[in-house]
Amino acid sequence: MSNPQIPASKNADANPNLAHENDPLQGSYAELHQPYASFESRDAYLNHELQIMQPKRWRPNLPFRDYRFEFEDTIPAMAATIGKVVMVGAIAATFAGPLGLGEAFVLENVRYELLIVAFFVILFSGFLLPTANLAGTHGPLIPLIPIVVAAGGHPMAFGLLIGAFGLLLAISKGGSLLANLTSKGVCGGLLLYLGFIGTISQVKNLFAWAEGIGMAHIAFVVILLTIILYAVLENYQKRWLAVPLSCLLGGGVAFAMGAPFEFKTTPGLPNMSPMYWWGENTG
Repeated sequence: MSNPQIPASKNADANPNLAHENDPLQGSYAELHQPYASFESRDAYLNHELQIMQPKRWRPNLPFRDYRFEFEDTIPAMAATIGKVVMVGAIAATFAGPLGLGEAFVLENVRYELLIVAFFVILFSGFLLPTANLAGTHGPLIPLIPIVVAAGGHPMAFGLLIGAFGLLLAISKGGSLLANLTSKGVCGGLLLYLGFIGTISQVKNLFAWAEGIGMAHIAFVVILLTIILYAVLENYQKRWLAVPLSCLLGGGVAFAMGAPFEFKTTPGLPNMSPMYWWGENTG
């Protein structure tokens, strides 16, 4: 037994095995992982998983050895997929218009970019660089795209330039440095501004859609129920469920109130022919 008159830190210095016992989080992920049944709640299990994970930069991170997949991971994955589809669709439409390309090209572009993003997410965020943010698109860059097209530049060259810049930030940890250089007040103000602008835009689009089908009241009901949903999720500390539940709520309520519902596209892979992407009439 250790002498109660001696501080635990000194005992730990003298006996490394005792230090390991005093620090329950010392060891590899595989050693520290415990089954869900040994915790009082799901939240306690997930918090423990976050504490014991030790992601390695630029070295292989393997499932079950360095981390585990949980069914809660499907929520941010679905939210990121929805956001990526919307953003890529907006960007493709931005440069497709000046180039005289139709909706079919925008659809194929979204499908193609989803495959590219999935590859980079698995390679970097899931394997070599798990501490990096998920692959995405910077919304404020969208206004630059028609300017690049009008100046005679190709959108792909602009995209490659932004991608190379992102990889340089990931390698040099420049993103974290830029974030630390930005004050919390600026970050908070920017989030509020972008959130407010995005909310106004989506509300306008929702009412425009509802008025277009002659059912403007649906938009009001959906917005009201969404506000109530967010309040309930905040009360129970389940805000991470906001995206899937909002989608189910909005779609279910609109359909129940008589809004038309149909798929205009079918699932499928993008056009893999290089001639489609570099042809005179398509690229």
